[in-house]
Amino acid sequence: MRLVLLTSRNLKRRPLRTLLTVLGVASAMLLFVLVESLSAGLDAALSGSAAARTLIVYRQNRYCPQTSFLPERYQRLIADVPGVLSVLPVKVFLSNCRASLDIVVFQGAPPAELLKTRELELVSGDLARFEDQSDGALVGREFATRRRLAPGDRFRFGGIDVNVAGVFRSSEPVEEGMVLTHLEYLQRVGPVDRLGTVTQFEVKIDDPAHGQDIAREIDARLRTAEEPTDTRPKLAFLETATRDLREILRFGRWLALACVAVVLALVANTVLMSVQERVKEFGVFRTLGYRPSRVVALVLGEALLLGASGATLGLAAALVIIRTQHLSIGSEGVPVSFLLCGAVVARGALAALGAALLAAALPAWNAGRREIVASLRSA
Repeated sequence: MRLVLLTSRNLKRRPLRTLLTVLGVASAMLLFVLVESLSAGLDAALSGSAAARTLIVYRQNRYCPQTSFLPERYQRLIADVPGVLSVLPVKVFLSNCRASLDIVVFQGAPPAELLKTRELELVSGDLARFEDQSDGALVGREFATRRRLAPGDRFRFGGIDVNVAGVFRSSEPVEEGMVLTHLEYLQRVGPVDRLGTVTQFEVKIDDPAHGQDIAREIDARLRTAEEPTDTRPKLAFLETATRDLREILRFGRWLALACVAVVLALVANTVLMSVQERVKEFGVFRTLGYRPSRVVALVLGEALLLGASGATLGLAAALVIIRTQHLSIGSEGVPVSFLLCGAVVARGALAALGAALLAAALPAWNAGRREIVASLRSA
């Protein structure tokens, strides 16, 4: 307890220096946690429970949903392939194919088949209203929160005007950032206006172990059709669709490493100046019976307090930003939300405290091993 009291009192001697150090550590930790939150959100997007039993049939040699057009009649041909349990035709319209913030994704599908195939849980609203209204839409919980939508509201984007019939949660994290509409309605609206075509087919299979064989059979049957297909497991499809996000995350990892370096430099500079100012004081402590290990602990304690204060402030700022702004980034129709979970908080705290200890190790060692007489004679 006495050690903590001495540590806090010393940091109060130079309040401006302490404040600037804590704010610098907090800013670095804010960036670090945002990068880690994007990583956690991307991992969650690629970990849906139904991904192993789902295949995505897409137009061959197309990378963006806006350029994939498949005849809706392919549904019957795909359903005849052995091992296929169900086929859901899906029309996709989105605001931007490349990586962008606050992406808007519409998915249109036959209402009855959509509700039967996907594991959706209605949070508010009325499913019957969604099925009865041609312009009715179900909005994912994450998207509804970000856009402040509730049942009964109307939402318009890119010439598509829908009536929000309900808000849902899903076992597939990516679906909570989408707007689900009627297939025919989305086919007929101005920006799309291609009746009889869909973007992709979601195929449920009976055995994930036979997924590659079923995918090859589907593509073989449609190889000579007017629109050849490329069929992949849903997880592989999502990984391809989010490649831009993974490139951004790869750069973000370097940024996170730079943030840890900033914490190390800030704490090292502050602790070094503090030790140099208190050489004689440490000599007095030694004459009063303080062991070298106690002096080392005192210096390390100051560094830990700086790191912990900055990490707490940075984590709090990250929590406020993510919870109030509902940050999201998407690519090729796959929305990814920033996810601040316990693992992200733990990594941020460990990074800050580890960098603080490393920064203070050498100054603390030097302060503990200095001779008493030499310390008392220092200017």
